[in-house]
This record gives sequence, C-alpha cells and structure tokens, in this order.
Amino acid sequence: MLVNFVGYLNYVVFLFLSSGGYILWIDRSKYTDDNMKKERTAATWSAWINLSLGGITFIGSWIYKRFFW
Repeated sequence: MLVNFVGYLNYVVFLFLSSGGYILWIDRSKYTDDNMKKERTAATWSAWINLSLGGITFIGSWIYKRFFW
C-alpha cells in the first residue's frame, strides 16, 4: 500500500514546506504588525508543525528509498 503513495510524497513535502514558510513569512508578520498575539502564536505553531512534517516526510522518504526500495 505504501508503494502507491511514494510517487506523491514529493508533492506532499513541497506543500508542507511551502505552506509552513508562507505562514511564517506572511501570516506571522501580519499578526505581529496588527498586535494579534493569539493568532500569531497559532500561526507560529502551525508553521513549525508544517515545516517539521515536511522535513520528517522528506527524511522518511529518503530512508525508505535508500534502504528499503
């Protein structure tokens, strides 16, 4: 079952990393300028979770392709 999704993992990694970067770069700075502390905190958490998931997915995909493929 996992073999079917290997071809789509590159897109998932790109989406996680790009959305995390966008949230950190645009949304977080907008909330900081408008002095919205709760929204800024939520955006920061969301961005770092997206970036972490993108990194974990990328490393996991690389390990899978390198050692188990």
